[in-house]
Amino acid sequence: MSHNSSFLSPPEPITVNQAVEFLHQDNSNEISNWKRSAQSIALNTHQRQITFTTNVFIPLTFLCRNACHYCGFRRSKVPIGQEFLNSQKVEKILTTVRDRKVSEVLITMGDKPEKKYPLAEKWLKKHGFDSTIEYSYFIAEKALKYELLPHINGGTLTFDELRYLREVSASIGMMLETISSRLTHSGLPHEQSPDKHPKNRIATINNAGRLKIPFTSGILIGIGETLEEIVESLFALKNVHQKYRHLQEVIIQNFQPNPDSVMANSPPPSIELMEKILIIARHILPAEISIQIPPNLVESHEHRFIEAGMSDWGGISSITLDYINPDHRWPSITKLEQITQKAGYQLCERLPVYPRYINLEWLSPQVYKLASVKRLDSRTVK
Repeated sequence: MSHNSSFLSPPEPITVNQAVEFLHQDNSNEISNWKRSAQSIALNTHQRQITFTTNVFIPLTFLCRNACHYCGFRRSKVPIGQEFLNSQKVEKILTTVRDRKVSEVLITMGDKPEKKYPLAEKWLKKHGFDSTIEYSYFIAEKALKYELLPHINGGTLTFDELRYLREVSASIGMMLETISSRLTHSGLPHEQSPDKHPKNRIATINNAGRLKIPFTSGILIGIGETLEEIVESLFALKNVHQKYRHLQEVIIQNFQPNPDSVMANSPPPSIELMEKILIIARHILPAEISIQIPPNLVESHEHRFIEAGMSDWGGISSITLDYINPDHRWPSITKLEQITQKAGYQLCERLPVYPRYINLEWLSPQVYKLASVKRLDSRTVK
């Protein structure tokens, strides 16, 4: 589909209609102009640095009360007694990584599985917990004792749950995925996923801002959304950030078909479309927000995204899988360094909390104390 734009350079500020028009654009000269502009925005704020974190991925449970059509993480059945990863196994992981200079413990879980699965509720009660959120607090507290910084991805959270987890979190994350409530309708990917309703996701992101929690969000491309809905999702993230200034990064993630999901045979979005979405995201989102591209999902095309204005690779683990996309292995940090340097940029390690948030306004005292020490030991990949 070809649209003839009335401009060759990106306007400032950009509107929803102009952004949608660009995504429909197939004029290579105009796309190149926007791409150069996006790269310039990134360079002015983030210089020639692409950041990443070294992490260990700890999935506390694969049970989830949602049933998204594309999900490769969720399991509806697990062996009795193994509804959650027990604390002894978690402690073994933490012991293993403590001396490996890991920056982040990524703690994930399904959305409130105890609300759907009696066995999950039974496991939690047996081990002294009232909820998955309470168990995640316990694990995050344990990570802090091992001098590791937790990043918790607990799905939709209430104001009180966020306030509770703030005490033991360097940052908290939850993908917006899409602002489209249409995808919750019958036959569409979120029809059986109450926690994926946009109003619930936006409420969580807003509450995190009210509580001054450094936050990670993002959009998921290729699950049935329209180009207009992609743009509206980016503007929704922009608007909430402008209220609270708490979005440290936004992930632009491409759907990858998971063989055990309803959408196993659905095609992923093209690299060309992903590149254009990154370009438009860099023009929509405030410049201080880092835009993250997961490198294991764009393998062999990384340079295109560097040139289009990304500034972060996200968490990379040499120890654990990407349990969200287990068929897509993380690149080694050596390989990522080579790719980044070849594009003319420097690969730099960061913490799960960005430097501007390492203060007592944004972090609890115990997390601030550890993050301050870790910041002094932050490393640039040579």
